[in-house]
Amino acid sequence: MPLVWFPDRVTLGTTRIPILPRAIAASITVSAVARSGWAIAAATLTVSVPGLIDLYVRKGFAPDLAQPLIAVAVMLAVIIVIFIRPSSPWLAAYVVIGAACVYFFLHGVLDMHPELMSQALILINRPAVALVLVGTVGPRPLLAVAWGLAGFLAGGAVTALVCVQDGLPILFGNGPAITLATYSATYLGLSFIQRAQRGRVPDFLRLRHETRKLEAARTLEHRATAILHDTVLNDLALIINGPDTLDDRMRDSMRRDVATLADPDLLEDVDLDEFVDASDASLRNQLTALVSDFQWRGLTVEATGDTGRVVHMSPEVLEAAVGALGACLENILRHSGVHSAEVIVSSTESSVTWTISDAGKGFDPAAVASDRLGLRSSVFRRVELSGGVVKVWSKPGNGTTVLITLPLLAARTRTSAGGTSAGGTSAGGSDA
Repeated sequence: MPLVWFPDRVTLGTTRIPILPRAIAASITVSAVARSGWAIAAATLTVSVPGLIDLYVRKGFAPDLAQPLIAVAVMLAVIIVIFIRPSSPWLAAYVVIGAACVYFFLHGVLDMHPELMSQALILINRPAVALVLVGTVGPRPLLAVAWGLAGFLAGGAVTALVCVQDGLPILFGNGPAITLATYSATYLGLSFIQRAQRGRVPDFLRLRHETRKLEAARTLEHRATAILHDTVLNDLALIINGPDTLDDRMRDSMRRDVATLADPDLLEDVDLDEFVDASDASLRNQLTALVSDFQWRGLTVEATGDTGRVVHMSPEVLEAAVGALGACLENILRHSGVHSAEVIVSSTESSVTWTISDAGKGFDPAAVASDRLGLRSSVFRRVELSGGVVKVWSKPGNGTTVLITLPLLAARTRTSAGGTSAGGTSAGGSDA
């Protein structure tokens, strides 16, 4: 079980867990398929080792095994690194280093024993087959197809180069092509499913916003109807049923009704923000600039969720939100060992929660030294001073998740009046 870090105290209360947005759910699915592909590539290379050794021993070529085995070992090492630290740079490194390994593997085999090209083509093609299974680290399946095609072309080019250098007929074999077809069909199927689901499954967050807009419209309509009833309809009834001559009190009452209807601020006390999620421009702009800055520094940030509900935050809470989120992303960039992070925004009527997670190396919260101030000062203290709560889930090798919950302005006002405290949530990132 992952360790949960609560700073010095435990806050009891109700925690709302948001449904994963489509982008995050898609990323999990694609990541699972990619990891399966890496496992198949590693198994393909591993199985080729005893087959190669058996072939060389039977034919008396055992002294020539070193170069092809080293090439296979290097490819396996890169796959292991991708498993531990998946990122786009490592995928590119796998294509480049893998192509070099395929070259040295084929050159080591065919330069000394060219007859194996026709006798053991299936075995010889296995490194090129593994090179096709590049996978991806994002939520877009079509990007995985592009990576797989790059690996297929790199393996084919290297195979042709070795054959030309050794004066052999160019034979690619069916293995890489069949692998590419199966691999591409899998990811294209995922892409088709994602597109179909976007058309069939409603966007619940957008429906929620539309429902609130309808509620706001109905509220305005009811308020306007009540005002018309209390002014115009009452005055008309008085004129119809009252005396022939209006006294000064009746005329003054009607003039006040006319002035009320002419007031441009007639309905201004109707709080549309109780229904409509109007984004706070300052917070949105600051968070957009923050994410953009980290992307320039090499951290890919996927931000999804109920982003339209971030409203009415006091200046100190806004500053705490931006500062704490920036500290979490900084920790991910510096300490997690990965180059991507996910930020999910969810909300209630009284608070906003940011869930920041990474698939990095994680850490043991219980082992964090007291003089390490990354999360403790930059996140926990900053958020708690603004009436919020932070929770951290992390375990070595399993990444980190941090939840940051901060109150909206109306909630802070109610808290001050009623003496209640803000609720809590979790977010991730490694401690600086």
